[in-house]
Amino acid sequence: MRGARKGGPETQPLLDADHDPSQDDHGGKQRLSMPRYSTWGAFTVFLFPALGGLLFGYDIGATSGVLEQLKSASVAGVSWQRTVSESSVLQGTITSGVVFGAVVGSLICFRVERRLGRRREIILAAALYALGAVVEWLSGVTSFSVGLGISLLLLGRLTYGIGVGFAMHGAPAYIGEMSPPSIRGLLVGMKEAFIVVGILIGYVVGYLLEDTVGGWRTSYGIAVGPALIQLVGMYFMPPSARWLVLTGRSDKAGKSLAYVTPHVPDHALEDIQITGQPSVLYYADSIFADVGLSSLSSIFIGAFKLLATLTAVFTADKRGRKTLLSVGCWMMLIALVALGITFFFDYVSSEECNEYTDATSCANFNSKCEFASDCVCDDTDSGSDACTCCSVGGLDAQKIVILIAMFVYIGGYQVGFGPIVWLLISELFPLELRGKAISVAVVANFTSNLLVTFLFPVEMDLIGTSWTFLIFAVIDLYALWFIYTRVPETKGLTLEQIEHLFQRIADGESMRGK
Repeated sequence: MRGARKGGPETQPLLDADHDPSQDDHGGKQRLSMPRYSTWGAFTVFLFPALGGLLFGYDIGATSGVLEQLKSASVAGVSWQRTVSESSVLQGTITSGVVFGAVVGSLICFRVERRLGRRREIILAAALYALGAVVEWLSGVTSFSVGLGISLLLLGRLTYGIGVGFAMHGAPAYIGEMSPPSIRGLLVGMKEAFIVVGILIGYVVGYLLEDTVGGWRTSYGIAVGPALIQLVGMYFMPPSARWLVLTGRSDKAGKSLAYVTPHVPDHALEDIQITGQPSVLYYADSIFADVGLSSLSSIFIGAFKLLATLTAVFTADKRGRKTLLSVGCWMMLIALVALGITFFFDYVSSEECNEYTDATSCANFNSKCEFASDCVCDDTDSGSDACTCCSVGGLDAQKIVILIAMFVYIGGYQVGFGPIVWLLISELFPLELRGKAISVAVVANFTSNLLVTFLFPVEMDLIGTSWTFLIFAVIDLYALWFIYTRVPETKGLTLEQIEHLFQRIADGESMRGK
């Protein structure tokens, strides 16, 4: 193998150089033989793009607590608190604002991705993250009117979301194109793990600030720090070698490729050919509050989510993408059906208990509400936001089932859709079409997410929690059918072999059962 270095802690073997093309059943093409890769290079081509995923996840976790704070008169710290607490549509708009922005950002990427390139997309994403977080923080200035405060918050959510769109387009493409093939699945999957780490950090920050007046502003403002680190880090990273080849700058692609593979062989450039749960997480604190569980539960479920993600990431290349998708979907289906059935039974939310407090007892409304003996409440104003002497009682069988089902649902999502969809998006498409194809995939992903996150609180108000989860279960059944009949298995294949596999599919080969 030309240019390979012997041993050394800074490099790892990329691919086996001894390959017999006659044994290749994916088109007879010889696998790319490349030298050892730089550990530091591989680490940084993953780390800085993956910070975009961390910031996306952080927003999901933080927003869960922000919604609860903005609905509370005691800690919101803004004049427009009641407007938020009384409007499920506005709550859905606040939550889905980032997802809507992500759709907008992805659509922009569809038009400009080839001109910008993956690296500059991620730099622009970092700038939008920082700007959006600053505007969100500014929206909470106490002297601002209702209209100005809400408008700034929604503008900040939209700006941050456009950053998500750029990051979720550029990051998987950049990591997938710059990563050594032998660890591509691991690194792209770890980007999803960074999303989960962000969610967990968002939950922790929300928990720590839940009793702090205006604490939601700090929750959003914290995102500025990681965004600036990402911006500076990506500024010093090389452009994607494959993007350089795609745009006719092969002379510069060698230097870019050498960042990860310092002693790149002469033929390497010749081998670079042109040949889509979150809704539940946004409302986790609300759901846990409704069953009488502390927002600390969100932190535990975030930690479990990370564990499930890492399990999938480290087994994707062994178990296969299609298997993990199927297992995850079955887990989600079981959980959604369980939640749908459980919420059919007598159910009282924390908000309902709060609204029916009298001076001495909550039992006149519902036996599931408990009265706080040390609470002082004006019983002449039962609709007061500050009147929270009644709350949901402790754990019972219904709440235990809900909690277990939530864990199963989150685990299923993280075993399957969470890491595997982004991995497939990064490796399925040929280089010539990859940028636009990823844009379409990201738009479809975030458009679906937008509909769900916006409609989730509205659906629960109109048709109830039970039917909301059962509708999701029907959608999950369709996903299982699609995976079984349409999704190919790509584990162990090079990008060129994946392309040949799709050519066979186009020629009529069925994916059923494979």
